[in-house]
Amino acid sequence: MAISLIAAILIFSFAPELLEKISSIVELSFDFENLPEPYTTSFFSYIFLNNSGHFWNPIRMLVWIPFLGTLLVAFEILINSGLIGIIAVITGVNNGIGYPLFGLVPHGIIEIPAFILQLSSVILWQVTITEAIVAKLKGKTHDTSKMKLGMRDVLIFAVTSIVLLFIAAIIETYITPYLLGL
Repeated sequence: MAISLIAAILIFSFAPELLEKISSIVELSFDFENLPEPYTTSFFSYIFLNNSGHFWNPIRMLVWIPFLGTLLVAFEILINSGLIGIIAVITGVNNGIGYPLFGLVPHGIIEIPAFILQLSSVILWQVTITEAIVAKLKGKTHDTSKMKLGMRDVLIFAVTSIVLLFIAAIIETYITPYLLGL
C-alpha cells in the first residue's frame, strides 16, 4: 500500500500533465459536492460505513467468497492507495505539502492498520473455509478445533478492524477538518 502511494506521488510529481488528466477523472468519479459536511454524524456515518463496508455491505461482501475474496480486497487496497496518492499530490500541489499530511496522517495511522486487519480477517476466513472444503472433498475429517480457532481469530481481526475504523472515522470527522482549517 505504501509503495502504491509513494509511486503515485512520484509519478504525478514528475508528470503534472498526467496529474491534470487524472484530477479531472477523479473529480468526475467522486461527487465531492454531495459529501456530508465535516463535524456531523452524517459525515461520520459516511466515512465509517464506507471503510467498514466489507463486513455488511451486500455487494462488497463478495470478499468472503473463497478464492475470489482475497483478490478483491487486495485489489481494492491497491486502487485506494493509488487514489490516495493522486489526491495527496493534487491537494499538495494546490495547497502545499502540509495539507495532505494533516489531512491523511492523523486518521491514516489508525485506518491503514485497520484495513490490513480487515484483509487479514478475509484471508484467514478464506484459508479456514478452504481447508474445510478440501478436507470434505477428499473425504477426510476436518479438525473442528482448528476450524473453531481459525474462526475465533477471524472474529478477533474483524472486530479489531471495526473498532479501529470507528476511531479513525471519529478522527477524520472531527479532528482532521479542524487541522485543515475547515
